Amino acid sequence: MKRIIFKLLLFINYTLLIIYIGLEINIQMPCSISKIVSLFLSSLMLIDATYVSSCNIRDNKAISLFCGLLALDGWYMLLSVSDNAAADIVFYALSPVIWCIFINFILMFLFQGSGYKFKKAANLCLTGTCICSLVGILISDNVFALLYDIQFLLSWLCFVFVVAYHRKRTAFVLKAEWKSILSSLVVIIILFIAYCLTTMGIKGNLSNFGVYIPALLFSMSIHSIILKEHHSFPLSAIFSRFQLMLILLFGVAVCALITMTLGISWLSFLLMLDAMFVFIYVCNIILDFNLRQGRGNMVMESKYNAALAQLQQEERIYLEFSNFLHDNILQDLLSIKNMMHKSARPDIQKIITETLDSMNIYIREQMQNYHPVLLSKLTIKENYQNLLAYIAQLFPERHVGIVFNCPDSLFLVPPYDIFIYRLMKELVTNVYKHSTGEKAWITLTQDNGMIVLCVKDNGSADTDSLTSVDSSKHRGLALSTDRVHSMDGTVSITQNFLHGICVCISLPMKGDASYQYFISR
Repeated sequence: MKRIIFKLLLFINYTLLIIYIGLEINIQMPCSISKIVSLFLSSLMLIDATYVSSCNIRDNKAISLFCGLLALDGWYMLLSVSDNAAADIVFYALSPVIWCIFINFILMFLFQGSGYKFKKAANLCLTGTCICSLVGILISDNVFALLYDIQFLLSWLCFVFVVAYHRKRTAFVLKAEWKSILSSLVVIIILFIAYCLTTMGIKGNLSNFGVYIPALLFSMSIHSIILKEHHSFPLSAIFSRFQLMLILLFGVAVCALITMTLGISWLSFLLMLDAMFVFIYVCNIILDFNLRQGRGNMVMESKYNAALAQLQQEERIYLEFSNFLHDNILQDLLSIKNMMHKSARPDIQKIITETLDSMNIYIREQMQNYHPVLLSKLTIKENYQNLLAYIAQLFPERHVGIVFNCPDSLFLVPPYDIFIYRLMKELVTNVYKHSTGEKAWITLTQDNGMIVLCVKDNGSADTDSLTSVDSSKHRGLALSTDRVHSMDGTVSITQNFLHGICVCISLPMKGDASYQYFISR
């Protein structure tokens, strides 16, 4: 339902923009070069927003926020050249809102929705200064200008501080996505030079380009990153890419023919193109709904259809697992509770209580095994510290002193954070189960894209007990080793100093894979 509502809001927004463009064209003819550029770029932003929204099959929050930001940018560019007093008020209100959402989106995309240090302080600073700027509009233009300047300065300083503090993560992202950013920058520079050469001598040809260039660079860079794997939309499940291009070219040709036949301006041609893309977006919404409901009879094999089938298969697995928990676990728990209230014998009550406790532990273990939960409000280190505390609670009879060495600024991008979580759980659990030692040392670092996890203990076992015996006796460690090797990592098992075992895992963290996972989840 949320997916449909969001797409309908985009459709309504696009329709209102077309109506506004039509009014602007009729009221102010001929239009200045700056107004023509703003009309073209705002239309381009809205077309891109509807296209990206159509490709967002998994309803990823980052992609949805990006679409909303594109829609706001489209209105901002359109209203930047308006002479209407009411439009000026909306334009002033959009400025602090867009700046706040823009910084929040960049930070969310940089940290992939996970927690990071100073996150609460950054959100408070960005939101607070945005609200103050909006309040300033109600007071006077001078107060708004002052508060907006303060917001711009504080938001920028906040962003620079967070990026500088987490500079290793920033460097990792730039290293992973430098091709997308550089290619977008080159395209923008070429288009800007071509525009300057063709409009040389026209008054006002460079108006508001301080707004246009950063917005275009941002949108093109993020667009190329998030659509690496998601460039298929509902209509591609019926038509091939060649057929879609023919349909699009035919629509453009019809709009151009109508423009020349009626002798109307080329801005009206742009308006008809916007209307055509609105129609295509509506078709995508309807077809997406039908495909999800299983009503498509003539569906070609496509990436969109394959992704949709995979999503439906995952939902069936989730449903089966949910039914298992409800029928096999929760019903038993309720029955046992009812029996405990009816029974007056203390020994029976004790048995029932112990059974409940063991089932509770079993359910929590299975939940963590299927999908570990990393709280986004906590840093990676804090999540792993919670894991170590949880493992210690599972073995109350064992008193193992855990020393966890991990930098506070450590960052692991998905899915590596979950993978390291599973590896750490397996290795530390082995210490509690099989080691005779009383201490364990855990070291986790990430430097230059290389993750290193080392777990040591001071038990009496030696390396031969892990490397020479049958792997079926250490199935968890064997599976973990295979997974690490499949991800181009290495596992070394050596003798710890004096006595004990040291298991050290080295794993490269690849940026492209992490952002594909972030967008796909």
